[in-house]
Amino acid sequence: MKVNIQEIKKRHEEELLRNPNVVGVGIGTKIIKSISTQRQCIKIYVRKKIPRSKLEKNDLIPQKLNGVETDIEEVGRLKAQD
Repeated sequence: MKVNIQEIKKRHEEELLRNPNVVGVGIGTKIIKSISTQRQCIKIYVRKKIPRSKLEKNDLIPQKLNGVETDIEEVGRLKAQD
């Protein structure tokens, strides 16, 4: 059975955006140590990357959602352009 990454993103987006550090959710390629792996993943954009050891359990973002890898990317604060 083929995984529908769009559907999985849609299913989890609202829940992920409840995290105060999360500013956006998208689909892209997983980047490991500044190198693109070309593996499709669910991108989770955060204001600031925080080490897992410093997060509360309910603030942790899963490494996979329904079998699809996640990738956390720090983007800072987002604001609308004029």
